[in-house]
Amino acid sequence: MSFAIIVSYLRELNIVSLTLRLLIAMICGGLIGASRGKRQHAAGMRTHLLVCLGAASCVMVGQFISETFTAASDPVRMAAQVVSGIGFLGAGSIIVTGKNHITGLTTAAGLWASACMGIASGAGFYEGAVIMTILIYISLVTLNKLDEKHIKSSNVITAYIEIDPDLRMSSLLTGMAEIGLELSTVEQFGRDSNEFCGYKIEVDIVNPNLKRSQVLGSLGEIEGVQFVEELRA
Repeated sequence: MSFAIIVSYLRELNIVSLTLRLLIAMICGGLIGASRGKRQHAAGMRTHLLVCLGAASCVMVGQFISETFTAASDPVRMAAQVVSGIGFLGAGSIIVTGKNHITGLTTAAGLWASACMGIASGAGFYEGAVIMTILIYISLVTLNKLDEKHIKSSNVITAYIEIDPDLRMSSLLTGMAEIGLELSTVEQFGRDSNEFCGYKIEVDIVNPNLKRSQVLGSLGEIEGVQFVEELRA
């Protein structure tokens, strides 16, 4: 059996192609989501995986309806609704903070791109789905270092911080003020435990002598702070 015959068979709608399309959607979506989850972003592996899997399913349903029923139908109509409908997830990941700083735009764009990737997989455009996955991954992970050159000039830092359960927020604010930081926003991140409380914070550097590269280390030296990691958009 030649390669062309195998590819032609997988383009058709059958149990083998259905399984392959869904598996590719899960793997591609999960890979992109895992890169976001490692950086403590709201939309992680499961979110991207489900978006990509759902988009692939919608395309296959549209194709099935078009091939099964005699009435004229558009096989890509459901896929078009996926592209527009993914907006509600993207809007939920974009946050405007108290200082009018916007975060989550990259996560929203990643979700939209994952949905398009799922559409390609569901349509049997396997090579397109794989190439999209590689390029999206490079954009989110590899190019992040290049993007840092434009972020370093900012005096605003978003970070994930873990503190002792008995540490008062007033004590944390005092410690920040002593090193030249001003807390802009704070929100609970995850569930509290007996060992630590996790928060997503946004701080402004008000001390002109404090370099951006020194902020995380200075936060970690505050009594009661267990862990600090900067979050990227």
